[in-house]
Amino acid sequence: MAGKPIILLVDAQKEESRYIEKILGKKYCVHIEEDCGGAWDFLRKESPELILLNGDMGEGGCIPTLQGWKSDPKYADIPVILLLDSGQGADGARGLRAGAADLIIKPVPDAVVQLRVDKTLELAGLHRRVEHKEEQMDQISLQSVMTIAHAIDAKDRYADGRTIRVALCCCEIARKLGWDEKRVEDLYYVALLHDIGNIAVEDAILNKTSELTEEEYELIKKHTVIGSEMVKDTNFIPGVAEGVRYHHEHYDGRGYDGLAGQDIPKIARIIAVADAYEAMVSNRAYRNKMPPEQVKEELLTGRGSQFDPEIVDALMELLEEGLVIDEKNAEQNFESKERLGEIGKLLRDVFTETVHEIQNELEKDSLTGFLTRNYFEGKINACLMKPNAHGTFFMMDLDNFKYVNDTYGHAAGDTLILEFANVLKENTRENDYVCRMGGDEFAIFFPGMDKDHVIRQRAENIIRLFKLKRSELGYDKCSVSIGVFTKYVGSSEVTCESLYGYADKALYFVKNNGKDDYYLYSHMSFDDRNAHLLEDQMKLPQILSQVTERKFRKGAYLVEYDRFTYIYQFIVRNIERSCQEVQIILLSLETEEGSEPPEKIEDCMMLMETAVTHSLRRGDVTTRLSAAQQIVILMDTNAENGRMVADRIVAKYNSLAGDRRLPVSYDISEIPVGDSEKSGWED
Repeated sequence: MAGKPIILLVDAQKEESRYIEKILGKKYCVHIEEDCGGAWDFLRKESPELILLNGDMGEGGCIPTLQGWKSDPKYADIPVILLLDSGQGADGARGLRAGAADLIIKPVPDAVVQLRVDKTLELAGLHRRVEHKEEQMDQISLQSVMTIAHAIDAKDRYADGRTIRVALCCCEIARKLGWDEKRVEDLYYVALLHDIGNIAVEDAILNKTSELTEEEYELIKKHTVIGSEMVKDTNFIPGVAEGVRYHHEHYDGRGYDGLAGQDIPKIARIIAVADAYEAMVSNRAYRNKMPPEQVKEELLTGRGSQFDPEIVDALMELLEEGLVIDEKNAEQNFESKERLGEIGKLLRDVFTETVHEIQNELEKDSLTGFLTRNYFEGKINACLMKPNAHGTFFMMDLDNFKYVNDTYGHAAGDTLILEFANVLKENTRENDYVCRMGGDEFAIFFPGMDKDHVIRQRAENIIRLFKLKRSELGYDKCSVSIGVFTKYVGSSEVTCESLYGYADKALYFVKNNGKDDYYLYSHMSFDDRNAHLLEDQMKLPQILSQVTERKFRKGAYLVEYDRFTYIYQFIVRNIERSCQEVQIILLSLETEEGSEPPEKIEDCMMLMETAVTHSLRRGDVTTRLSAAQQIVILMDTNAENGRMVADRIVAKYNSLAGDRRLPVSYDISEIPVGDSEKSGWED
């Protein structure tokens, strides 16, 4: 027991208490009290790391006890998790308002209670470390804050002294507005730290000489969120979190967070004007400083749109009076670079560590540990900016997951999510990016993966392993559907948003064709696609494995163009002996070159493929022939029936596409018996 973190479990139900003690006992020292009075007595003698409190504690329930703990400074910082029955939803809300850190709904799956306790203690530890750092911050002198400002400026080779010049300009504006010196001093501190979040931005982006891409701009924008998280509990500088978070808001509401007018804290509005002014009168990575008259013109142009009119007017008066921000005087307000020494290094280390902690907390989904969507997209976009970037994107959705939640409860849903997360971990590499997009939706980006057989094997492994896991849990109705898109070297540039779009189309196709499967979407020309596949030939054991493991499908076999050629040749050779009639249909979207956007053509082709597979029998074969054509082979069918099938496909397509459809036409022909050599298909 010695050395283990102590957990206090307050629960009158002995059987349940022993069950929880068994789950947590290997990692924690679990002390059990049967009533709240005993819990109070224990707390007077010991300091547990966490309290598990049963919500059903007799008359009055657990809320008064929880409120008592949270109102007592001795116990207020101990995290409390409530154990509630499924019918105690109201108590759960009251408990969270009273200060509970988390809720666990009984019955409690082993994995969930262990994970919830671990995560709560991890967050409590993070908060304690942040509080400790904030205590250190409370002791930092003006000299030290200036050192931090200099450390921020050091990331930008054009920004030496910039932060202090912005702070001095803010002070002059505030005095012109009639602020007292105490408020001016507070504003000075805030302005010194307003760009502290830039510690988390790559130097290459901060120093880029050309225009930022959309993805780079999104990365830059995150510095306000990270910075405000870093300073949110800094009590000795009033308004610092607001100044850091909102100094890029526009007066007309078109800034980072969309705040407008008087809703933007005034301290942030002043920094916004001073920051823009300093940028205009200084050399930047992307341009030289502006002449004075142009600066005034820019300020007036932004008056009422980007900037608060009152603050612009104050700055314009200062400029008319001959405002000068003396860089030499500014430099004298903090230690020279040569004298930064150990204090500068210590402060930079402290804030860099805090950035990493905050980024990790913001980046990760609390249940699975996977990336959240915002950070997932940021990492992919950064990856796609590299030369010759390529890789494969999986969009995944758990089929019938709502049925599991509704039938077995949310605890069962959490368990299933964790099992699926383990499947994904088994099928990803260290440098792959995995995201829980929300609820039952997941995504993976595999950098550098573009081999067709590897992609297929990975998708099939995920489907197969999850089938085993869900069968063991008794949730056979829940499966996984996967949409796949691959960005190849040399193919057109894409963004993370494009990856979502293409993979989502493929996922939509799977969802409409039986689920529990995967589909590969390709935006490359078929010649390029086939050339790529020829470099990646499969071995016989792989082919046999895939053929034997694939389940029967409804409707036609949907195959790739290169496989289709071999199937066609096989059919031609064998109908000579069987004397079957076999029809071949070519379906074509009627488009004029350049008249329709590629996205609309692709959407229509996806619907065409759905119409084909829903209209045919098992044993018929189909493939995409070009960007706007689909080809179908109808086995054992005469010409009359073939036309009926073709008409049925067209009718189904028109129904699915509705007003979005492009016109479609078809041509049909019987495959000639004994004429394989003249058919135009080569071995």
